[in-house]
Amino acid sequence: MTEKINCPFCGNLIDVDAIRCANCDSLFKEPELPNIKFKEFGVFLAIDVVTFGIFQALWFLINKRALNKLSGSKDSLKFTFLVALLVIFSISFYIFPYKSDILPSLLGIIIWLTYIALSYRVLRIIQKYTRETYNVDIEFNPYYLWVFNVLYLIHFIDTYEDRVLHLHEYFNWKSPIIFIIFLILPVFIILLICTISSFMNEFFSFIDYSNILPFVH
Repeated sequence: MTEKINCPFCGNLIDVDAIRCANCDSLFKEPELPNIKFKEFGVFLAIDVVTFGIFQALWFLINKRALNKLSGSKDSLKFTFLVALLVIFSISFYIFPYKSDILPSLLGIIIWLTYIALSYRVLRIIQKYTRETYNVDIEFNPYYLWVFNVLYLIHFIDTYEDRVLHLHEYFNWKSPIIFIIFLILPVFIILLICTISSFMNEFFSFIDYSNILPFVH
């Protein structure tokens, strides 16, 4: 039989190894994400600037094992798959030579979307871990995720303890960031259209229409 003690906050009987009181909802230890490295936002940003953004990809590799321990097997497979994609796309972007600017532009967009997908996956892992460990449902702001992706993820992890303890002070679906979305999203769409247009123009420039036109007539 599990040993019982009284909650120091409300006096309710709880298990001796309980993390949270079921009666008054008090936590008995500071919430944490164990073994995650480079989770201080200032340190991460400084290293990322010095490495011209390459450290963002390295961060996921460095913390792959710690994040997999926080997640279930299904989430772990998704996370590992996305990390592998990010490594492949990043190597292709920085190493292989290109005869035109189209492929680097497309790869840049794909890498950006992969960072968003990875950041989302890590946030989902943190959500599930927090629910199972501390019985707290924390939320993340999708607007910040789409605009700042990895930077928002690191800020989220850096402020994790405070987010769990002060649940309702961080998340707001009506955040003013929506106005930034309305400014940035059209720019992203225009860049995507320009990239696709350049790709199509270069593709059709390779077609020899002199051999096709006689058959058309």
